[in-house]
Amino acid sequence: MSVSLIPYRPSTPASARTGSGLRLRGLTWLVWRQNRLAFWIGLGVAAAVAAYSIVRHQEMVTAIAQGHLDACRGTTVPAGTCANKLVAFGQTYQYPMRRPLQAMLALPLLFGVFLGGPQLAQELESGTYRTVCTQSVTRLRWFAAKLLVPVALTVVISGTIAAAMTWWWQPAGDLLGAWFPWYQWYPYDGIGPVLVGLSVLSLLIGVTAGLILRRTVLAMGATVVLGAGAMYLLESVRGHLLPTTLATVQHTTGSAAPADAWVLAEGPVNATGQRVPDLLSCYAADDYSKCLVQHGRTGRWAEFHPASHLWPLQWAETGLCLLLAAALTGLCVQVIRHRLA
Repeated sequence: MSVSLIPYRPSTPASARTGSGLRLRGLTWLVWRQNRLAFWIGLGVAAAVAAYSIVRHQEMVTAIAQGHLDACRGTTVPAGTCANKLVAFGQTYQYPMRRPLQAMLALPLLFGVFLGGPQLAQELESGTYRTVCTQSVTRLRWFAAKLLVPVALTVVISGTIAAAMTWWWQPAGDLLGAWFPWYQWYPYDGIGPVLVGLSVLSLLIGVTAGLILRRTVLAMGATVVLGAGAMYLLESVRGHLLPTTLATVQHTTGSAAPADAWVLAEGPVNATGQRVPDLLSCYAADDYSKCLVQHGRTGRWAEFHPASHLWPLQWAETGLCLLLAAALTGLCVQVIRHRLA
């Protein structure tokens, strides 16, 4: 979005005052003016999501209390009356939650494509950045303002939406346990601080693409590809961000991990606890358990993340996102210092 640049003056226009004594000055005020429409739209969407999430959260809490579903809470799959109650609860409250949680996967890309990609590319494509940089404003100061304002907007908007979606998901996640696995891409990518971290990283990918390509449309397209690739790579390393738990159990054919755990690897063990290969032939046997024992498979081992790792994993991945965003910021600084003319 190209705008007419105004000379940088120390004085602050009345319209730049934001209340509570906080004032935006000069270049910061100019960048705010350029991005304020996106901010108000994003904040309006975030407020709507928050209001809807509060209503749905209260509905679930009321349904759990009135249906006495706390007695069915647990990590194992219940049978009988509890199973019927939880299935009905899931159909009424969990299923409507799935689409919004899935849609959260696109939120970081929206920040990168529509806020990050055009942020520098439009200025470079039109050449208007030269006007700013000839008015007692250095190139690095111009970049700092063009970066810090969108980052602040991204954190406020994505943080509000992430908090709202977490509040909505929490009662269903706690109640359903293994029936609504926390480690699947939804709800995981749609709740918690990781949504903010992914949004900031996507924004920096867009800013970097705009700085290097200097074409708005090309930068927006590159942000989609690179942002989606970054999210895929982060998901592939997610399970290795924290040490896993290793458990071995004997005299069972079931999993050694809790029902709501994120199992990364598992297999059979012999009587001494050593790992041994699976026997596919036993799956066709009349007595599966007896077949395993006859071949020395007396127990199971599992490497997993327990449900208690949800928030530590979220914070670890958020930290990785911010580290990558900082690296992209450093790359942008080097490009501006040595290549931007």
